[in-house]
Amino acid sequence: MNTNQSAPQAALPVDVIIPLFNERLEAIEATLEACLSQTYPVSRVYLIDDGSLVPVSIPRRFEALGKVSLTRLPQNQKIAAARNAGIANSTAPLIACVNCEVLPDPDWLATCVSYLSEHPNVAVCYTRTIPDHPKRLLSRWRMRFQETKFGDVSGPSHFAPGHAVLFLREAVEKVGRYDVKLGNTGEDSDICEQIGAAGWETHFIAQSGCVSIQNNTVTEFAKKELSRNNWESPKDYPLSQLILLRSKWTLIRMGRNLLRARILFLPIDLAVWAMTVKIAVSRALASRKPVSSTNTAQRAD
Repeated sequence: MNTNQSAPQAALPVDVIIPLFNERLEAIEATLEACLSQTYPVSRVYLIDDGSLVPVSIPRRFEALGKVSLTRLPQNQKIAAARNAGIANSTAPLIACVNCEVLPDPDWLATCVSYLSEHPNVAVCYTRTIPDHPKRLLSRWRMRFQETKFGDVSGPSHFAPGHAVLFLREAVEKVGRYDVKLGNTGEDSDICEQIGAAGWETHFIAQSGCVSIQNNTVTEFAKKELSRNNWESPKDYPLSQLILLRSKWTLIRMGRNLLRARILFLPIDLAVWAMTVKIAVSRALASRKPVSSTNTAQRAD
């Protein structure tokens, strides 16, 4: 299964892949800084600009290091395809997929590499991720309803959430990398399931961790709800079906919050539902706009 077990795992090169799509410059810089400041040395960092509206450039202070490269995809292809593009560029036997706005602790990579070296049956590992302001109300809402629950003991896990994950390259290539058809939804669990079927395990590591600097806003929460429902536009399925689905789950969530006396969460529940509907309606209306005669004529030519 793993042909590299004779080599000292702690000495293996690690490449980091960071997909980017319309990210804040300060978030890109912070993520790069955290990845390049690991106590275990990073071989290269591959930034994948997944068709951002404003093209990404390598922050000037990182260019001189010679470790950071940038690939721009011609259009947004979703995170699974972006990660695959980075994997295709990489040659290292260990691959760390790290999302923008996620800051691994300085010992994160060393902890993960050491764990893989001590567990030859493990090909995927990850740690907990916490928000930078965990006591704030919006942070608490996100961690309860939109993020993975983490335990206190290291061991087997069904899948690794995609915030920051270390992979054995051999396992990733064995299963054909990420399934691009899944886009932004279910791609993390799918690749771990495929790797599991190929004979390796996915493990959670209780030591070390990552900090999320995601902007906790109702708009960001609403976008994530749409992504989880696999809805980008009415091409996916009717707007009315989406609204009915989101209304149903919002009522269920509010009911549970009421029963558990989480009263402060109720306004957020309503605000996220309203913003989800607003964004969906806006996208639906945009998809109905007629193509201008100029564009039609250009295509006809």
